[in-house]
Amino acid sequence: MILRLIIAVLLGAGLVAAGWLLYLPVSPAAGIAQSLSGERWYRLSLDGRHLGYWHTNTSRDREGAWVFESEQRFALNPGDPVSTRTRRVFAADPPHPLIAAEHRQTRRHWSEGINIERTSSGYQARRFDNDTFSSPTRLSWQYTLNDYLDFELWLDASSPEPGTKRTVNTLDFERSRLISRSFEIVRKDPAGYVIANAAPLAATQIRLDDRYAPVEVMIAGLFNLTLSSREVALAPRSALQSASYFIPIDRRLVDHTRISRLVLGIEGHAAPQKLFPSLHESEGQWLLTLEANPLSKQPETGGLTEETLSFPVRHPEVSALVDTIIQGHDTDLARARALNSFVHGFLRYQPGAPPQPVLALLSDQRGDCTEFADLLTTLARAAGIPTRTVFGLAYSEAEQPAFAFHAWNELRIDGGWVAMDPTWGQDRVDATHIPLPNDDSAALQLLTGPASLAFSVREVEHFRDR
Repeated sequence: MILRLIIAVLLGAGLVAAGWLLYLPVSPAAGIAQSLSGERWYRLSLDGRHLGYWHTNTSRDREGAWVFESEQRFALNPGDPVSTRTRRVFAADPPHPLIAAEHRQTRRHWSEGINIERTSSGYQARRFDNDTFSSPTRLSWQYTLNDYLDFELWLDASSPEPGTKRTVNTLDFERSRLISRSFEIVRKDPAGYVIANAAPLAATQIRLDDRYAPVEVMIAGLFNLTLSSREVALAPRSALQSASYFIPIDRRLVDHTRISRLVLGIEGHAAPQKLFPSLHESEGQWLLTLEANPLSKQPETGGLTEETLSFPVRHPEVSALVDTIIQGHDTDLARARALNSFVHGFLRYQPGAPPQPVLALLSDQRGDCTEFADLLTTLARAAGIPTRTVFGLAYSEAEQPAFAFHAWNELRIDGGWVAMDPTWGQDRVDATHIPLPNDDSAALQLLTGPASLAFSVREVEHFRDR
């Protein structure tokens, strides 16, 4: 779970490469690409700790095509490095269409990603895990260097003032499609611009120099990317080792999987309403009222049955497995319960297990809560049930009573959302599950330790049925 959040935030920064080449531009886009060319190294840090690096390189190949490459690398835990590499190649001549692209994420002995190639009939994509490639999928969109550098071209042509916004099309490798991303001018001075964009979890600010190359990036108010030398970027690094895995509670919750309603007091946090917007105040204390089947505040969006890099819905092994599991079940609710029960019995729960992609779980049947939730999301989507993975807190029967970071699922069934927890085998999720806020750096603040928090039990109600 934590790894997913961090990767999403770091990838959401939307960095570009920077530097110089001596080629003569033949179009405005090529002129911008020339000014951004070369190698750049960025030091990734959190609270002064050196966590990893971001390396970018822009060049031209022998045919004159523009090549944009980047690599991000950090470790969540010692010996568990995560590497994300992206490569985009644009034709030398206007309108500089995208020729090829690759996005690859590597974790220990597993590598997964997507290749995109331009053919005579349009673009096609092939997903891969390790050395196994899927059948090609045709893509309906077109993408050029002008699209990729749209924001820089706008800055160069318009010299916009603070407060001005620009929406550009960005290639989303996770879903193999174009998405819109908005940027706003925060500040303008002789040294360049400060811009902000909406990242997956929180706003990211980027300081650009007068050539539109990033110099410093603040991601979600927590992570810093600072332009540095290669030696500084590659210097010995520390693992993130997220601190706040557990939120203490003042007493144990008896028979917690049957709790239908729970009222908690919030202790030790100056502004808990940023974490939990549904809080209410009573006699000078913030109270959080929780009900069974808790639902997140995620927006109603499409695409919750589609295939992504995280959820290989159309993979033959996944399709065959789903057909076997749902056989004989004639309603979405019955199919969802069958899939949830399968995941609960199929995987072996191993807290703190190295993160694994869904396809790896089919042979190495172990994982943390995120692996359980992601497998259910994939199987349910393959069965045609709109499903999403949800991150939050849930009560933990540890040596000391506490709420721990957890992942579960929300499924769209008969026009409404139903929460299920495959890790604990729950078709009826109890009231000790607390979805974390969306698009808010507060979630990351909890993950990385700056925010303190404790719960006290005020009211508890259990389901009447057994």
